[in-house]
Amino acid sequence: MFISCIPFALVVVFIQLAHSTNSDCYPGEKYVYLYECPHVYTAGRSRTLMREYDMDAWLLFGQRICCPPPGNRLPSTEICGQSLSTYRMVGGSEARPNGYPWMAMLLYLNTTTLEILPFCAGSLINNRYVLTSAHCVDGIPRDLSLKSVRLGEHDITYDPAYNPDCRDQDNQCALPNLEIKLEKIIVHGLFSNISNRNIEYDIALLRLKMPVRYRTGILPICIPKHGFFAKSKLEIVGWGKTNEGQFSQVLMHGFIRERSIAVCALRFPYLDLNKSLQICAGGYDGVDTCQGDSGGPLMVTMDNSSVYLAGITTYGSKNCGQIGIPGIYTRTSAFLPWIKAVLRP
Repeated sequence: MFISCIPFALVVVFIQLAHSTNSDCYPGEKYVYLYECPHVYTAGRSRTLMREYDMDAWLLFGQRICCPPPGNRLPSTEICGQSLSTYRMVGGSEARPNGYPWMAMLLYLNTTTLEILPFCAGSLINNRYVLTSAHCVDGIPRDLSLKSVRLGEHDITYDPAYNPDCRDQDNQCALPNLEIKLEKIIVHGLFSNISNRNIEYDIALLRLKMPVRYRTGILPICIPKHGFFAKSKLEIVGWGKTNEGQFSQVLMHGFIRERSIAVCALRFPYLDLNKSLQICAGGYDGVDTCQGDSGGPLMVTMDNSSVYLAGITTYGSKNCGQIGIPGIYTRTSAFLPWIKAVLRP
């Protein structure tokens, strides 16, 4: 079910950039010669790319391309946080296809069975980086190796030939998803997987092997510079376990509310919690994140329209969705300086 088509996807990304006209460029892209877009040109000339895909980048050297912004820039609110919010459904139900275009599924290779499996999620924050939890990449089982991310996914059983990624009742279909290999994994230097008490720095960045082009179904989420209002409505989304104890085949979402960090400290006395670095939320009405949702977004809508990454799913009870049991999320705004310092073109 999770057979990978990554080589084809990477070629598509590169060829899309090259076979473009000025009118094909998206907001933020510039129509220039390939050699004038060093972050794409360097990636295209890498020995790994040429060896894996039998591509000679020199053939594209004289081509003009739609050059995306370099990976060390975060997008403006004109681009980030734009979603099909008017079509969302309330309360732990299926999300509309393409409704959360920053959602990333992390794909792992099981080195024993050679299966490709999803175990965590993340959020696209620009065309080159996905933000996730450190525990999704550091301290994972030895037989698992994170290989790639899938963007634009909705129904994981999707097969374009036999099972279109649509909602039958209104024929709303998602565009084909995109899988991209990883170039680098950056874990926060203060994160430790040795102690279960210390989850304060549970944050990591995944650098994609190639920059992605934004489109319907693949867009970045905004990162807040400051905190959000205490009574803001928060939103969660993922393919994690549902009330039936099974991983969801389709992307699910729901709404939760922030709680005092003292509530989480009381519920999880064995953890060292820090209200400046973490958010306590949920546990009011059975809507919650669960196993498989780790690394995924805790979202808040600000500026009347843009969706921001308020937090990253970090920790919760094994008995997900129980009333009175909240979850813990890494507070994204607290790590904005670290994120900016780590990003590279």
